[in-house]
Amino acid sequence: MTGKGSLNPHSPGTSPKEASLAVEALEVRLGENLVLQGVDLTVPPGEVVALLGPSGSGKTTLLRAVAGLVRPTGGRIALGEEVFFDGAKGVFLPPERRNLGLVFQSYALWPHRTVYENVAYGLRLRRVPEKEVRERVLSLLDRLGLAGLEGRYPGALSGGQQQRVSLARALAYDPKLLLLDEPLSNLDAKLRDQARVWLRETLKATGKAALFVTHDQAEAMAMADRIALLNEGRIEQVGTPEELYRNPKTLFVADFLGNPNVVEALVVALEEGLVRLELAGFSVRARAMGSLAPGRLAKLVLRPEVLRVAGVGEVNALEGERVHSLYLGAHYEEWVRVGEALLRLVSPTPLSGSRVRLAFDPESALAYPGP
Repeated sequence: MTGKGSLNPHSPGTSPKEASLAVEALEVRLGENLVLQGVDLTVPPGEVVALLGPSGSGKTTLLRAVAGLVRPTGGRIALGEEVFFDGAKGVFLPPERRNLGLVFQSYALWPHRTVYENVAYGLRLRRVPEKEVRERVLSLLDRLGLAGLEGRYPGALSGGQQQRVSLARALAYDPKLLLLDEPLSNLDAKLRDQARVWLRETLKATGKAALFVTHDQAEAMAMADRIALLNEGRIEQVGTPEELYRNPKTLFVADFLGNPNVVEALVVALEEGLVRLELAGFSVRARAMGSLAPGRLAKLVLRPEVLRVAGVGEVNALEGERVHSLYLGAHYEEWVRVGEALLRLVSPTPLSGSRVRLAFDPESALAYPGP
């Protein structure tokens, strides 16, 4: 990205107060299907929040409800003092009156208009003087690394450049809130990794609340200040990426993020925040998450990166048969069968031998109530 200075493109002499997005007890019913069930979410100015979850969890519906593209059946949506929707009072502000910056998965650029004309379109609709239109458009293009491309048509641009034009168009008229729907999904893997950096930098520089939908865990964790993880129309947990990854409140959150090993183990005893478990004849300890009882089954969550080859004398260990070794470039992915459980771990070098002892720190493993 080139250029310097703020990305806030409002007119000289103005200093608008940025507003928080507040979603309260939001309900959306589509036909007989209750898609959102009592969703609460706040996004303060300057914060980037990712909506993450499996297909059908309601993340896209939530974004569309905030945008006014879906009419909720209950609850409230407000941006600062401006109420977008209030089910109890019968308030519904149409999308064109919400002053939102929308960035779509498909870019939604007009192919017959140049880059300059695409970005200027919203400003001209608002009858901004042409001199100011030119200043804003060229300034934004420069700051988004698009200087010199204003005369090109979208078909002559790369996917990453088209996405930047789409973002510039959304920022040009100084929207109060930024909404992005799968903004990087059409880019190839390498370009997507690079785009995470400039897109987060751009969103943060506006000082506005930003909400984006993604199905990509890595994208959500890299770009967002907080993640709202949805499950069957409800928010399962909201927190920083590290909070959700290291301290998942539920088994769903723990299992969804990071593709961990999840195996059944028998609860033997509770020990001051830890639980002692029996797995395939081996005694191990883990963090107790929720209400566990001796004699009942638990779900033990072991992330691949916390497993290691056991050293001499390590007691929090399991032993099993090495059944697969996959070379993935940066590391090897090793698979070890312990009893009926198949555990995956990562290693910089391939493991040796057919039998392997694996160890892990008790604090790095999570045990949740079982079925």
